Formats: sequence, C-alpha cells, structure tokens
Amino acid sequence: MIAQATFDNLLGFGSKVSTNMSNSPNKVICVYTYDANDEDDIMKVRESLRQLGIKKKIPYKTNDATLNGQYAAEGKRVSKYYC
Repeated sequence: MIAQATFDNLLGFGSKVSTNMSNSPNKVICVYTYDANDEDDIMKVRESLRQLGIKKKIPYKTNDATLNGQYAAEGKRVSKYYC
C-alpha cells in the first residue's frame, strides 16, 4: 500500500516500511520528502497517509536529526512536526 502510493506520487519521493523479527504488528513507515522546510508538502503527504488509513499521530523527523544521532527518548521528542 505504501509502495503503491509512493509510485503513484501520493507520498514523498521515496518510502520504506520496516520489517522486524518480533511478533509485533507495529511497523515503522519512513516517507522521504524533498524539503523538510516545505510544510505544505509535508502536510499533503501526511493527509495522503491519513487517506491510506494511518490513524496514529505522525512524527516528521529530519535526516539531519537522524545523521546527528538524535532519537526520541522518554519525554524527549526530536520530530519537527507531530500531529
């Protein structure tokens, strides 16, 4: 579903869905947008995810945060947008 929406240009320029070895049904979906400062585009992608059935709050974390080793921890959020 995520791959098809990306292919159909409904999401960013790339995406991936995590696989894990646990029995947990939870997965991480990464959607890559062209500009972390283009809030209109980010919200358009977020709305597309909503239309695909994603109901939980969606954090948006920049590549810079990832490259700098910044990850969420108890009481600490590193996402630029969270809604």
